[in-house]
Amino acid sequence: MKRALTRNDLICKQRFPAPLKMREITPFGGNSLSCFKTVLTATLALVAAYAGLSSFKISAHSLPFNGVLLSPAHQNFVTQKTDLLTPVAVFGKDQRQRLPQRYKKLDRQIGLLHNPKTNTLCTAFCVGPAMIATASHCLYGRRKRNRLYLSSFLFKLKSAKKNSQIYSRLAGNRSGQTRKFIVTGTSKLSRKPPIGAARDWAIARLEKPICQKGWFKPLNLDHPKLEAAARDKKLFQVAYHTDYGNWQIAYSRSCAINRNYGKLKWRSIKKHFAVPKSLILHQCDTGEASSGSPLLMDTKQGPVVIGINVGTYQQRELTVKNGRIIGRTKYKTIANTAVSAKAFSRKIELLQEADVITKKSDMKLVQTDLRQHGYYKGRIDGIYGSRTERAIKAFERDINLPQTGLATTAILLELDKSHAEPVSIDTSAGHKPPLPGPAQTPKQP
Repeated sequence: MKRALTRNDLICKQRFPAPLKMREITPFGGNSLSCFKTVLTATLALVAAYAGLSSFKISAHSLPFNGVLLSPAHQNFVTQKTDLLTPVAVFGKDQRQRLPQRYKKLDRQIGLLHNPKTNTLCTAFCVGPAMIATASHCLYGRRKRNRLYLSSFLFKLKSAKKNSQIYSRLAGNRSGQTRKFIVTGTSKLSRKPPIGAARDWAIARLEKPICQKGWFKPLNLDHPKLEAAARDKKLFQVAYHTDYGNWQIAYSRSCAINRNYGKLKWRSIKKHFAVPKSLILHQCDTGEASSGSPLLMDTKQGPVVIGINVGTYQQRELTVKNGRIIGRTKYKTIANTAVSAKAFSRKIELLQEADVITKKSDMKLVQTDLRQHGYYKGRIDGIYGSRTERAIKAFERDINLPQTGLATTAILLELDKSHAEPVSIDTSAGHKPPLPGPAQTPKQP
């Protein structure tokens, strides 16, 4: 039987409204009131590997890459395993193992993405002859300076030849225009609520078509179908982990996918995430460097991609007294996070077909037209940066095109067409013209 609310209860409820849980404590010998509340806070633990973390040390020695020595030209930036390595998120018994024989060819479609300037290691996978997919934070990192080194990335795959490998840099690296050949959900990942895990995907074009031995096709599935596939043990993950097998590629089998975890229900979880409809919570066993790895499903045609692994969802409780935090519990791992293929599948085809603008003069025309339409407020400098990318996405949204942010000849033509054609504006209540700016002003009679 619940006790009746006291005056102190009512005061606490006014200070900290429901649904926060509270308890009151009245100190001995006094009449002061202390209101306590327990707040659930969440974060996204990234599973890219960064040199300088406790689990890494920089070594000048060669490191076996999937049983293959790195070329001498790249030995100065590799990392070496130490005894401090621990799994990031292993649920129960560690089920990671070497690739089964039926999946042996997957190590020619899944590789390591490495940046010697930022000492970042992630997994990435082929989605076209010269296209890869990975996590956005692997490319853009957690620091602004990381974006300056996009042209330094190397994607490496195991070669058909014994003790050899093939690699490629990203497209546009020679002219410093790598960013123009990347489509991403976000370049600034939020790790605090609303957590941006469902936007943490990136598709990048390679300089060389090293994925000709095969690539993955994405499969768009609704969450009930994903849960059904998980129950049928059709889901698995393949990735590189710093704590597994001296850089042998790891296979995590029978991945569980759920939305409810014990008392923690989806209606509460989804409040912590931006775009929760594109989020997959899974329990494939992972380790550092597995960011950007594919979440796969077995089909009659072979494995297909249903998501990209990006991080680990963790929660802890904060005890707040009169507006001040007085206690914290340790973070508890709930599940790993992945981006559903529905978020990025269409972007793969668009980037593959895109005629990307590389001339500075053409880039200035794009910026000028975007400014005239009211989308761009930066300098007309011909440099493709985050402001230009956001402006293009806004323009694409308003003319009902998929939002890529790519500076292409097609976008320049659309801008010119919208600028040249007179637009009739409906002045009825609630109508908003699709293209704000000077070009939308109706002609005076």
